[in-house]
Amino acid sequence: MKHWEEKNREIQVFEERVARVKDLLEKGLDKELALFLAKIEPEDVAEIFADFSVEEKLRIFNSLSSESAAVVLDDTDPQTRLQLLQKIDANKLAKVLEEMPVDEAADVVEEVPVENRVDILDLMEEKDAEEVEEILSYPPESAARVMNPEFIFVKENNDVEDAIKHIREQEVDEDIFYVYVVDEKQKLRGVVPIRKFLTSPEGTVIKDIMERDPHSIPAREDQEKAALIMKKYDLFSLPVVDDSGSLVGRITADDIIDVMDEEHAEDISRMTGTIEEEQGTETTLQAAQNRLPWLIACMLGSIVTGLVIQFYEVTLAETIALVSFIPVITATGGNSGVQASTVVVRGIALGHMSYLHVASEVWRQFKIALGLGIVCGGVLTGLANIWMKNSKVGIIVGLSIFVVVVWSNFVGVVTPMIFKRLRIDPAIASGPFITTLNDVIGVAIYLGIATLFLA
Repeated sequence: MKHWEEKNREIQVFEERVARVKDLLEKGLDKELALFLAKIEPEDVAEIFADFSVEEKLRIFNSLSSESAAVVLDDTDPQTRLQLLQKIDANKLAKVLEEMPVDEAADVVEEVPVENRVDILDLMEEKDAEEVEEILSYPPESAARVMNPEFIFVKENNDVEDAIKHIREQEVDEDIFYVYVVDEKQKLRGVVPIRKFLTSPEGTVIKDIMERDPHSIPAREDQEKAALIMKKYDLFSLPVVDDSGSLVGRITADDIIDVMDEEHAEDISRMTGTIEEEQGTETTLQAAQNRLPWLIACMLGSIVTGLVIQFYEVTLAETIALVSFIPVITATGGNSGVQASTVVVRGIALGHMSYLHVASEVWRQFKIALGLGIVCGGVLTGLANIWMKNSKVGIIVGLSIFVVVVWSNFVGVVTPMIFKRLRIDPAIASGPFITTLNDVIGVAIYLGIATLFLA
């Protein structure tokens, strides 16, 4: 009950804010609007954007301070961000970008129309512009694209007092969890958690308290790998090194949360071929073109299923009752395969699944499929006997659903691993591919068993 009361209160506050902002916009009270927005957390301002037109969003954005606008631009949905970037004054955008962490600023600059990027970078402070350009020089989806090039480092022969003095002199935008230890060539040698500086006695030398051989990630490595490392070792921050082993940046926990959210959303979108559309970067025509191949694939798969049915038309003509169970066979087989593939795709994404685990996972899913198949087969046999009053039909559909469930689970496990081997995103395997394949094979199994029983 308390949960629902809190939820209703949140909705009420949200609606009141939207109504107040609309009222101020309609009356043209821009000064009052700015004062009102200043009292609201930037994250909450980003949340209300969806209720306004593009022009209204721009007026709201321009009423925010550069610091708040930076948070809003990072937190708002991709489509709204794209709309704003097409309308924002270049000087305003440059000031906003300077308030953002460098990795987030780089993401925004990448979304700016190509012809405007140079002008935006020219308006930024030289140091900030150079850092943004450096990050954009790395491949998309790489660890360096989510790193912050600002970090604190010390030398291993420094003592704690010198290191603390050095830390105080630094200007870093984000929270610091670790101080990195480097040599004369900036190569990473160790890491010291901040707490050790507070608990070590005076005169302690850094090399005596540093953790040697710290976990790190190459700048060009996939950012998903960074997420897996940080999750596995419970790290708040992960150092990023270049090809020579020199420290170039750090990835923080909040960056990784964003990465995991993005990867999860991308996997869901890739299952249906709508990833660019979900990000708000496609026109209506492009969205239609992006979905079309998946629909064509399903349509062609259905045609193949129809050809299989036609091949067994003599069997169906002999016992027309078999036709009634074709939708049950295809739906159950498709769902069973997708369930198994979802487990595997998730395991791959989390780093729990590798080629070494294929055999054990196939065996595990086979045992699960046997249980599912026996239950489904028994239920369908009983229903078929009651409905059709034909024990032979009951045996055919029951045995068929058992075989189809076992087969579909096998396909659901193996297909994502094959996709991964071919360097194709395994998430694609959870979409129409498995469903269509299982439809064709499932119908073939069903009608093949029926032909054997009726021969």
